[in-house]
Amino acid sequence: MPPTRLSYDMRRGAVSGTAELVWQHANGQYTLDLATRVLGAEVLGLSSRGGFDTAGLAPRRFTDRRRGRDRLAANLDPASGRITYSGPAVVQPLHPGTQDRLSWMVQLPAIVEADPARWRPGTRVELFVTGARGDADTWSFQVQGREALSLPAGRVDGALRLTRDPRKPYDTQVEVWLDPARQHLPVRARMTVLPGGETLDLRLSGTGP
Repeated sequence: MPPTRLSYDMRRGAVSGTAELVWQHANGQYTLDLATRVLGAEVLGLSSRGGFDTAGLAPRRFTDRRRGRDRLAANLDPASGRITYSGPAVVQPLHPGTQDRLSWMVQLPAIVEADPARWRPGTRVELFVTGARGDADTWSFQVQGREALSLPAGRVDGALRLTRDPRKPYDTQVEVWLDPARQHLPVRARMTVLPGGETLDLRLSGTGP
């Protein structure tokens, strides 16, 4: 996948703003950044850094920064087979193919793009995903089917919708729509921490190199 910049209209609860997802890679390494802004000020910034292996993206460091809070990080160390965190004194196992809470937005499209005909309604994609707060769990995405979307960037036909249901309290519910015309990159994503959390809704508004 070539270097890509995706711009989104962002809404979180009653607050609206913008978001930008930037994917770059060179010399066997990648960088992936997501920044959401309200009135020009960053309110959420996620960064993933790593390389590649036989499973696809191989994150090595994930950082999560939020306005008014300390920056947190997860370090994924293949030598020790462990995930450690800058905040909580927690250690999680580093399974083959582990992703972070940002890299999944590129890894999932890469899996679907490799064999689009395979992903019929009811089929599942499973990813082991870590955050930066000591959390790590299997995210099971179920294919719901293809839908037409009307987005700020224009109409998208045949977007593949997948959903991930929470497995425990205060877990993240995910809905994502992948565009076959854009290498199945996400053109819309909705993420809600349940129960009672506000929904972060990203809707594609533009693309660029």
